[in-house]
Amino acid sequence: MYKQSRLFYLLAIILCASLFFKNTIIVFLAACFSCLTLPLYRNLKRISAIKMRKNKSSNRLYAWFLRNFPIYSYIITIISYIVIPISILIILVAPQAKAGLNKLKEMQANHFALPQNWVDLFDKVKAKIAEYPIIDKTVHDLIDKVNEFFGDAVTILVTQSFKFLGGTFTAIWTIFLIITLTVLFTVYAREIRTIFRRLFQIDIMQLCRITRAVQRALRGIIMGIVFVAIIQGCLCGVAFAVAGIPQAAFWGLLATFMAPIPGIGTALIWGPLSFSLWFTGHTVAAIGLALWGIIVVAGIDNILRPLFLRQGISAPLFVLILSILCGMVTFGSVGLIVGPIIIAMALQFIKEADANYMQGAQVASKN
Repeated sequence: MYKQSRLFYLLAIILCASLFFKNTIIVFLAACFSCLTLPLYRNLKRISAIKMRKNKSSNRLYAWFLRNFPIYSYIITIISYIVIPISILIILVAPQAKAGLNKLKEMQANHFALPQNWVDLFDKVKAKIAEYPIIDKTVHDLIDKVNEFFGDAVTILVTQSFKFLGGTFTAIWTIFLIITLTVLFTVYAREIRTIFRRLFQIDIMQLCRITRAVQRALRGIIMGIVFVAIIQGCLCGVAFAVAGIPQAAFWGLLATFMAPIPGIGTALIWGPLSFSLWFTGHTVAAIGLALWGIIVVAGIDNILRPLFLRQGISAPLFVLILSILCGMVTFGSVGLIVGPIIIAMALQFIKEADANYMQGAQVASKN
């Protein structure tokens, strides 16, 4: 009977997975968002239960409100978390997006205003690297991944956001699906947990510890990657405006998208802009922008990112950076989140395995 029940649970999971096969990234993001906000929903339910116990009124409307307070409050909060940042993004960047993209294409076509002898030197270096197929392939793969990440960030989050008809419908459907799945995962978290317990025969305390590990990892990722990237983007945007670069908010947005890339990050944006200022005669602005990027923007990244990530994931910084890079190579831009979460879960699984092994060893020694 137990085997038959596990088979039915497995079939149910396979059927649901087939339904969302083309939206696996959305499902994953919704599950992460649900895991991160689950404590909020439980607190709302706890408040509602206390109010209902204290409620002595016979008012049916008030009783209905107390029963439905947690779910509606949670939905409003989730919508606010998603819609408000997107609205701010559109208000700040939409007027500059088209002009900024055109300027970016122009700068790329003109080699970012580099002198011809520099362009010739880069061409010679490319030709030398091409003589070594392994190095050439590695360099091209790295450039392709950066371009893919850059394209995802710009095309999906900027270009598609300002298109109408099909683009707008796709964006609305994506947001609707994320919100709906997040709410479903949260409301039915207890049932989902029960299914996984019965399917994989996991102890309730072990499952709780794994869930808490994922929650800590998500908080670390949100603070160490997303929040730090937003700070870096804002600092870059201010510097671009002071340096007199047109569409400063647009370039700041691109710097925010590039910031999570370890090592180079925002330098992919302020570096070429500094060169462009230098070779167009704005020497002081170019030097100031470069120093701001190296000292302030990169300094914040080197201090805050390791601090937040280590609070969420107990792993060496090198391992965390490697997980981000490997996640991006394997899963694309969403790998920024997937990579560290996989490491966090793997470490927690090892801890659980060690605990089970030690417990089994103690039982065996007693016998």
